[in-house]
Amino acid sequence: MVPLNTRALVAMEPERVRRLRKFLVQSLRAMRTMKRPVESASPLRPEPEGLVGEVARAACALCRGFCCKGGGEHGYLDERVMARVRQARPELEARAVIRLYIERVPEVGYAGSCVFHGKTGCTLDRALRSDVCNSYYCGGLTDVVKAGTVEGAVVIIAKGDGAAQRTSRVGRPETRRLRVAGVT
Repeated sequence: MVPLNTRALVAMEPERVRRLRKFLVQSLRAMRTMKRPVESASPLRPEPEGLVGEVARAACALCRGFCCKGGGEHGYLDERVMARVRQARPELEARAVIRLYIERVPEVGYAGSCVFHGKTGCTLDRALRSDVCNSYYCGGLTDVVKAGTVEGAVVIIAKGDGAAQRTSRVGRPETRRLRVAGVT
């Protein structure tokens, strides 16, 4: 069971984009003063594969980004992420890196959520996301991803009162049912 994002979709406020731009400038400046930027770069963690990956993607798609609410105008980005992006794309100058992120801010996003949280999920490619975003899984979904194996699952999305709102069967229907537990 995973939580459900019930926030409304709203037009992106220009002020949020200005705050993001300011934050990115600060992060890029902080990256330039890092003593060992290559070694300090944030890792790019791979996405779970196979059925575990299917379970994670189904749960996150049904949840609609409940965990993204803390991303604000920073998206958990920092100088370590900027170091990783600059290493992966050395041809980009600082302004181009900022533009890369600004261009990915959706026109419509979830109220009170991450600036990159659009109606179809995160608008950032995995390589541009923070390590927090690439490695976080809520509740029991963490156990599934860490185990690295599952025979089948039913992902249940619930509101705060615990009432099931939507479900999705993942994997072969004849296999055992696994509840993916989460915080609501």
